Amino acid sequence: MGKTILYQEVEIDVSDEVATFLEQDRKRMQAQERSDCRHLSKSSFEQLEATKTCATDADYVFNLVSKSLRLEKLQTAMETLSTDEQNLIDLYYVQRLSMSDIGAQSGVSKMAVSKRLNKLLLKLGRLMET
Repeated sequence: MGKTILYQEVEIDVSDEVATFLEQDRKRMQAQERSDCRHLSKSSFEQLEATKTCATDADYVFNLVSKSLRLEKLQTAMETLSTDEQNLIDLYYVQRLSMSDIGAQSGVSKMAVSKRLNKLLLKLGRLMET
């Protein structure tokens, strides 16, 4: 299902897809380091811009991996929710129904829907911390 890898000196659990992506990115970064993004024929300004691009690429990859890990964690947390809880999330965040509309469908008040959503979001937050 997944692998434990060392990324930026931290061990993390990732899916096989993310591990493959990171390995390809590591190889790309090594190749880029060998060519050293800066060429002697470039002006100082061009060298600075090339260095910024290298740093930006690393930041981009880190952000992409971080986002992927958070999405995996959210998916796992969502799978632990009851069908009613998943349905409430779907109605509000995916189908974009108002709390009044959800309440009318469920036979409860808008305030009751709001309280349920707040409790559900706190529960999801706790699940994602583990």
